[in-house]
Amino acid sequence: MGFFGFGGNKVDRCVKKLTNAYVQTHERLRMLEMLSEIGTNDALYGILKRFTFRTEASIVDEDEKEIAFKHLVYAGPAAIGPIERFVGENDAVFWPIKALREIAGLDAAVDLILTALDRAEARSARVNEQKIQLVSNLRDFEHPRVLARLQVLVTDESEDVRIMAMDGLLTYGEDIALQPAARLLLDAEESPRVKMVLLEQLIDEGWSLGPWREQLEEQDLLPFPYRVGANGCCERAS
Repeated sequence: MGFFGFGGNKVDRCVKKLTNAYVQTHERLRMLEMLSEIGTNDALYGILKRFTFRTEASIVDEDEKEIAFKHLVYAGPAAIGPIERFVGENDAVFWPIKALREIAGLDAAVDLILTALDRAEARSARVNEQKIQLVSNLRDFEHPRVLARLQVLVTDESEDVRIMAMDGLLTYGEDIALQPAARLLLDAEESPRVKMVLLEQLIDEGWSLGPWREQLEEQDLLPFPYRVGANGCCERAS
């Protein structure tokens, strides 16, 4: 049997054990080490498959994913291709894109996540889980292109996407995020769920809705139990 045939079979065996949630953690860690030592595209892609499931023990799960992340970073540029392929095919993008950022920098990570988002948006699905996951990760990448995309996504047809996009936009501060937040609250067609999530965030931030207070009250645009207090900040009615 040739080298490539043997290597491929070995990779398959390692990946099978690595992705078995019922295998002992020390055995999955050994599979990560073996795949890292093999170092081929398929082996590195196999490491990435550890991000596709959760174990019952959350601490163990997080520790294993952190170790998988470190193996990818250790592989350096060789891991870029497998990461790009994985992000294009899977919903679990947090750790892979974090690894790419460590290897190739912020711009490369932003390029990948926005390209993957373009592909996800082209899919016709009532519930687009990949798109939701990608948007939820945008808050970790402060970048002009990400900001521009979030400003568009806050008007997306999906409630989940609007919530995630607004969550990301809030990280850019009051000067950028308050106006879009107010527009959502002033929209009589916006869902109570989206407004309630946003209002809780505005309470935490302590930002004032004073300029819009009169319109919000007159048109009864805030869901119970929220209101604009005397100081202009949102509060929960007692």
